[in-house]
Amino acid sequence: MIRLIASDMDGTILRDGAQTLPARMFPILEKLTEKGILFVAASGRQYANLRRLMGLLADRVDYICENGAFAVHRGTIIYKAAMDRALGQALMEDILAVPDCEVQLSGVDTAYIQPKKTSYTEHLKYVLKNHVTEVDDIFSTSEDYIKISAYVHGEHTEERLEQFRLRWGRQFTLASTCAHWIDFIPPGIHKGHAMKALMDTLGFSSEEVMAFGDNYNDLELLSCARENYAVTTAKPEVIAACRHTCEYVEDVLEAFVGL
Repeated sequence: MIRLIASDMDGTILRDGAQTLPARMFPILEKLTEKGILFVAASGRQYANLRRLMGLLADRVDYICENGAFAVHRGTIIYKAAMDRALGQALMEDILAVPDCEVQLSGVDTAYIQPKKTSYTEHLKYVLKNHVTEVDDIFSTSEDYIKISAYVHGEHTEERLEQFRLRWGRQFTLASTCAHWIDFIPPGIHKGHAMKALMDTLGFSSEEVMAFGDNYNDLELLSCARENYAVTTAKPEVIAACRHTCEYVEDVLEAFVGL
């Protein structure tokens, strides 16, 4: 029996750069709650952003945030992985040295930025609707380093990804899951790692879990679930790794809850 359903957001439920949850998801989430089934939003997004997406249902959902850097169950962090501070600072220095790159330093409740261009700040605040804290010196923040990201102005994300991978591929797992963004995550930290921590806390087995994804950073999450789905727009490797495919997550979940 399925007791937990986890889904990636961007590219899986949120399509074509959408910044609001599809209207179909809200009655689905209501039904899941009625049936005692836990929904987990598993994303590279920050906690505050994911809670905003869920709206009035935010307290009924669990979260895997920042590509698995931490997991939240019923409003309490049950798992968190902090980055080595010296290594993180060396990485941020390198990102800032690239003219078309900006840094985002993720804490639990906010993202710290030291912007080069106002368009970057505006994109975070008004398009992504992230909770951000603008600082004069990003190296002086005292909070644990949860995740570091590079934002690439223009159309050179793939080129910058390869350049950073050559310099940092041994120290970090690099992921680019949407336009302009490159995430740097300590090796071994991923959505699947956080998902297993959540499953262990709740005492759930893989036979009790359903999961949805579309990109490489979802593979470990999908491997935690016996019933795993790739959306039809997913990377070929993700489709090959899953038992099922679907056009929309909502189609599967509506049938599952009887809507």
